[in-house]
Amino acid sequence: MKRLISLLLFTTLILSGCIGILDKEEEIIVIEETEDDDQVIISPNLNTPENYYRTVLHEGDYKHSEARGLIPHAVYNRLDINQLEIGLMELAQTRFPQNQFYFQEGQYLEGSLINRWLRRYDPDRESHREGLNPPLGEGATEREKHENQPAYLSHIMEHNYLKGVEDGSIELGGLVLGISLNSVYYYQTEAFGAVFEYPLEEEQLLEEGKRIAIEVLNRVRERGNLADVPIMIALYKEERRQAIVPGTFMALTVIEPGKRIERWETVNDAHYFFPSRQATTDFREDANRFASFKQDVDGFFENYVGLVGRGSYKNNQLQELTIEINLQTNGKAEIIAMTQYITDRMKKHFPATLTVQIYITSLGGAESIIVRHANDEPFVHIYR
Repeated sequence: MKRLISLLLFTTLILSGCIGILDKEEEIIVIEETEDDDQVIISPNLNTPENYYRTVLHEGDYKHSEARGLIPHAVYNRLDINQLEIGLMELAQTRFPQNQFYFQEGQYLEGSLINRWLRRYDPDRESHREGLNPPLGEGATEREKHENQPAYLSHIMEHNYLKGVEDGSIELGGLVLGISLNSVYYYQTEAFGAVFEYPLEEEQLLEEGKRIAIEVLNRVRERGNLADVPIMIALYKEERRQAIVPGTFMALTVIEPGKRIERWETVNDAHYFFPSRQATTDFREDANRFASFKQDVDGFFENYVGLVGRGSYKNNQLQELTIEINLQTNGKAEIIAMTQYITDRMKKHFPATLTVQIYITSLGGAESIIVRHANDEPFVHIYR
């Protein structure tokens, strides 16, 4: 079916309290078809330090990936789900700049297809012939069979990046695939039986991830509409299910049309919990800063204060610190004083180049938030 795609510009008339946050102009792409019109809107820019991608909306609605419903059943830790999604966007920026590309959830790999790929390969079962996880290994017991050949692949997440072209239309400009891998293999030897844990070596995990990536690339390229676009593949290592920090990306590669995977780039990211022995061992200076901040807060407040943090590292440098503080208090005046004091202590203990987010709660719910982006003044809001 032939389609005529035209690009229009119009001025946003009502910002509903968002003046200064949205751009003055919002792009609309109208796709005219023979039967009905499909209006595609490019969301306005948000004036935020994160510089998020603008999103493609169809008829004003956000278009979900058909495979979206799989991830809660494949990736059990909510922190991993969030990190996989946001982390893919951050990695995509190295190949698909935000000022040239628009984002939409994956629309090319169906949920049923990805589900078949996640299974164990079994040539005797039609539903498992496309499985990318290895078949069960040999062994005298069921446990040996599982541990001799664990399942590595947990999920495959697809993101699409669209770009404008000379005739004013938009088209798929790139595909990003996140291959999520188990750091711990969980399995059962019988239905409704005990769940066993088998930790996986990172070296083996990386090797298997690269093997899976080659096969995924070959299958994706066989789909006609994906043969001529750049593809980025990133390997993600999940944390164990009960972890209080997310996993990390291990490696990525970009494959241009007509090419094979030629090299992998190491992704040096990490997440740490504060306070913890691991953080103190690997990043003593950061751990000491956090300990001094916690000591000041504990000393200011006569009741118990629960204070924990999560740090995000890139190339062994702390980039972002999220702190959660839980108070036992009934007074709003005390909350105001506490928030003022915490803001001052944050500025004292953490360098201005570090992004810090502090969420203060009590038994009554959210009390205040403090957000300071790198090299910026803190934003403080106290709930009334």
